[in-house]
Amino acid sequence: MRTRRPRSQDKFECYEEGTKKMITFMTKVVTFSLSEKNAGTLQAINIIDLSCYIFYDKREGKMKDILTYKSGKFYFCHETEMVIVDNLLFKANLLYETVTDLPILPGMSARLDPKIMYSSISGTAMIEGNPIEEEGVKKIAAGEEMPLYTQKDKQEIKNLLSLYQILSEMEPQNGPLIVSEDFIKTMHRIITTEIPHEYNIPGAYRNGEVIVGDKGHGGVYRPPKILADVKMLMKEFVAWLNSEEILGLNPFLRAALAHYHLCLIHPFWDGNGRTARFLESCLLHSANIKYVPKELSNYYYRNVDDYYAAFSKSIKNRKDVTPFIQFMLEGVVESLMDIKESITFLIRRFALRDFYTHEQKNRAISKRQFALLSLLLDNPIAFTLKDLMDNYPFKILYQKASEQTARRDIKKLLEKNLLKEDDAKKYELNYRALG
Repeated sequence: MRTRRPRSQDKFECYEEGTKKMITFMTKVVTFSLSEKNAGTLQAINIIDLSCYIFYDKREGKMKDILTYKSGKFYFCHETEMVIVDNLLFKANLLYETVTDLPILPGMSARLDPKIMYSSISGTAMIEGNPIEEEGVKKIAAGEEMPLYTQKDKQEIKNLLSLYQILSEMEPQNGPLIVSEDFIKTMHRIITTEIPHEYNIPGAYRNGEVIVGDKGHGGVYRPPKILADVKMLMKEFVAWLNSEEILGLNPFLRAALAHYHLCLIHPFWDGNGRTARFLESCLLHSANIKYVPKELSNYYYRNVDDYYAAFSKSIKNRKDVTPFIQFMLEGVVESLMDIKESITFLIRRFALRDFYTHEQKNRAISKRQFALLSLLLDNPIAFTLKDLMDNYPFKILYQKASEQTARRDIKKLLEKNLLKEDDAKKYELNYRALG
């Protein structure tokens, strides 16, 4: 089917592909079917000058295209290569079940959650050029001044800390999260509050043209140009995202589609990427998916060139979003692997601490050896014999002991497989002492 703009203010014209037949409709909202063979449906919507109309392809059921006022056609699409996507979804779901089955005590969760949050905030900010790394985010959260960074960089981090606190307090829902324009605007307002920008108003759509990307990162993209197009597309975006069809998708897919299409519309002057990534996080969090919502931003930052390339490839495909969905799901799998490793590490630490206590109570190791092992659990660093005698924090334990005593302690802990030695004669904790 092809369509064109109406010639007058009171009718809408449509030609069925391959025929000379013209169908004319009045300008009020109408819905009609062309034929059983070409079971498409055209919905014409009168918006002042009738410059917008929408085509729903019911044969595919996976695309909605909109002709904007000044920016050409815009596609909402969830068409993908099923073999690629289904394989990644299978891996992601299997890994997620493995992670959620791991025993996580409250103390472990309290240690893991802030670390993931700080690294996620750093990751999503650094994608946009903010230089503050995870440790800096942690210090800003603790109220430190951080004079080496600009006020703008620090304010961006403070805004994200506020936003992620809201995410942490969000309760998982019984059903999928219903997204509104006001919800998206609120996220953007928090993200860009007190951030200087020539045009951006926190929580307000842009009224002007922007250029996104560069040739070095997959090419240049020109989002919808005018405020009327942005408003129209944002209205259609939330309607599409909340439609029965999209609500019924796997939560990972719906979140990725929200991320991709919001970036595609690029509704704000500034903060679009951070807003889209946070929307993705909210959708995953509301689906009761743990850890992944915050971990994904780190993956995007670590693979930032591929992140932009995935956008570019999907934009060029128009009706197939496989490149971006594939990239996101690969990130889910990688993030879950990292989370599984982190949780397993915490479980090992907990088990080792309990084992050291058992060994010390049964006099299999001395109090000093127990103290050394406990110190290494809290400060996982490699050390030499000289470090034990001369360097903090070890010298506190060995200030009254001889070098021979320190040597004996190392020898015994090596024999019990509680320490391991590398080729440089450095020693470190053996986290696999219990298997």
